[in-house]
Amino acid sequence: MEELACVRCMSSKFRNPNLVFSFNVCGHTMCANCIEVAFMKGSGPCPKCLIPLRRNGFKLQQFEDASVDVEVETRKKILQDFNKTEDDFESLDDYNEYLIEIEDIIYNLVRNINVVETKERIDQYKRENKEIIMRNRMKSKREEQALDDLIEEEKMHTQYKRDEVLRDEAEQRTKKLRVDSELIDSLARSNSDARDIVNTYTHKKEEIPVSKPKPISKPINFTKFSTGVKFNQSSISISIKEGPLFKYEPVSHQLNGPSCPDITQLDSLGYMKYIRRESPQELAGGFLIKTSCLHYVQECVSALYERKTGKV
Repeated sequence: MEELACVRCMSSKFRNPNLVFSFNVCGHTMCANCIEVAFMKGSGPCPKCLIPLRRNGFKLQQFEDASVDVEVETRKKILQDFNKTEDDFESLDDYNEYLIEIEDIIYNLVRNINVVETKERIDQYKRENKEIIMRNRMKSKREEQALDDLIEEEKMHTQYKRDEVLRDEAEQRTKKLRVDSELIDSLARSNSDARDIVNTYTHKKEEIPVSKPKPISKPINFTKFSTGVKFNQSSISISIKEGPLFKYEPVSHQLNGPSCPDITQLDSLGYMKYIRRESPQELAGGFLIKTSCLHYVQECVSALYERKTGKV
């Protein structure tokens, strides 16, 4: 891979590790200093491909290859309008054709292939599916908001449990410190045997009940994961079309020559005498040298009886 460098000043990260690169719709990389100089008036041509660019169109480059950033941004922009789901189609085949069309549009825009025709297809799609696009956008926003609310609810639940545990631990420590303080006072004031006093307060400390977390005043009813998938429900509805069972049929080779020996006869006929054996790594990968040897034999005899007729 070529070294990442600015197309205007040819500076690279190797020469200046502090450089910050940005990209625009053409996919060519420029450093922040060159963008300030070349696009001082707000717009100008790309130094390499001369495509008109705007200064506010530059975005911070995340990947080493700027074409990846261009594809990510293009895909994000296209999917805002091409937001139909499988429920919007009558069959799975129609939905798959729709996904193929999206990939073709993204590929053309990223590779600068038939850009004018592709943009016309996009505009036509927007006009014909205006209501569906707006409906799916609102639906997506509602799902995102519901997901954010669920994540926030889970965070609050986790924080509540954590606070309960901390409060219980603090209460346990306070009770034990109180028992220790009473033990010291008893040892200082009482004339009884010290062992009996220590044993008494040891039992008191052991009898301190372990407080359990209190139930939440308003129980949280979790019905789905933070990803939005409901419990006990598959994330993707799969429709399986039953078809005929697979029936194995051996491959028949039409050889224009003598018949080849079977793979089990290669050793006895001496074909394997001067061929190396498989290595342990090849055997682990499923490679058999007999199969390759049989293919070589078939290639050698496949055209021995062929006659050239001179016809094309």
